[in-house]
Amino acid sequence: LSFQLLSVCAWQIYAVVNCTATGSGRFADPADATCQNYTRCIYNAANNTYVSYNYVCPTTSLFSPLLSQCTSTYTCPNTTTNSTATACTVEGFIADPTSTDCSTYLQCVLINGVYIQTQLPCPAGTFYNPATTLCDPAYVCTFTCATGGRFPNSADATCQSYYYCVLAANGTFAQYNYTCPTTSVFSPLTRLCTNTYTCPTVIG
Repeated sequence: LSFQLLSVCAWQIYAVVNCTATGSGRFADPADATCQNYTRCIYNAANNTYVSYNYVCPTTSLFSPLLSQCTSTYTCPNTTTNSTATACTVEGFIADPTSTDCSTYLQCVLINGVYIQTQLPCPAGTFYNPATTLCDPAYVCTFTCATGGRFPNSADATCQSYYYCVLAANGTFAQYNYTCPTTSVFSPLTRLCTNTYTCPTVIG
């Protein structure tokens, strides 16, 4: 029993549903394309707040937002398709639309009428500037959600702030800004707040 309680507490820290907005109940994780993750929100009348816990449905079932429970009869609307689409429309260098911190860019080459794109990294400490098409240490990267998940704020030298991107029903991404507790920093490796990650910009 004690192990279960500790496990639940660990889930609570990184809840992905805003329980204040949804109220009590079970709600699908909007960033989960597999339809297996959900959050349970419980109202705490003692301090007028919500406690949230994240769960994953068993492998043979999916979370139904209609039934608010895991079921084997629900069909997940999310599908994955292979695509050869490219971001290139002209030859040259362009911003990488999948980069969340401007650390990479794309080289576009037209071969036999087809654009071939190659992702290239900027040197450490520099960011791709689409205006000059150069990697620039003075360029301030403006973050824009391109996929769901948590991403570091490259402009934060303390490594404590991060962005949370959620795919909305209309296909666009909602962007939220968060800051880790004072005793922790955001790890780009685990994409969680932790006290084991060493921020490279903090000089001891």
